[in-house]
Amino acid sequence: MPKLMLALDLDKDKALKVVEEVKNYIDAIKVGYSLVLSSSLDIVKEIKKIANKETILDFKVADIPVTNEKIAKISLKYGDGIIVHGFVGKDSVKAVKDVAKSLNKKTIMVTEMSHPGALEFIQPIANKLAEMAKELNLDGIVAPSTRPERLRELKQISGLPIYTPGVGAQGGKLEEIINILDDEDYLIVGRSIYLSDNPKEMAKYYKELL
Repeated sequence: MPKLMLALDLDKDKALKVVEEVKNYIDAIKVGYSLVLSSSLDIVKEIKKIANKETILDFKVADIPVTNEKIAKISLKYGDGIIVHGFVGKDSVKAVKDVAKSLNKKTIMVTEMSHPGALEFIQPIANKLAEMAKELNLDGIVAPSTRPERLRELKQISGLPIYTPGVGAQGGKLEEIINILDDEDYLIVGRSIYLSDNPKEMAKYYKELL
């Protein structure tokens, strides 16, 4: 069964409240930049104290190798893994991977994003990014559930676990991708859970669908 990952892009108080409500129905948590910027990296410790779940830092790191390395060294003191962009090149991604590997943490790389604008520039190179992720033997890739055919293709190319956003608020439909996902993959759901009137019931709903 694929894992359910809660995406958190909220302020601190709301985020902690949602985590408490849904912790029994989620398998992992993705912490967004906006949450950390509205509080601090210590929010990750608070989240893990409440839920004790795998926590991935969605910072989409995209800089030169030396800067990526510094970001990874600081961030991965807190989270269990970090998301990086691949378009900056193999050396920049490897800089993060080397830090993560030394700490027994995950490096997950974006191949193709789930929003419409991804069609403009990143989709044309997404297959090559998936190939690079495979070559670097990363821990997973981000690929869109809003475009099931692309999700399937990128999964096949990389051979890596998939972290897929887009179901719910962005219009992706779980029934269209469920047969693509397997036990090592993660379905990422954010707004459909944390903006609902009852986050607990919505998390339970997605968990039962999976």
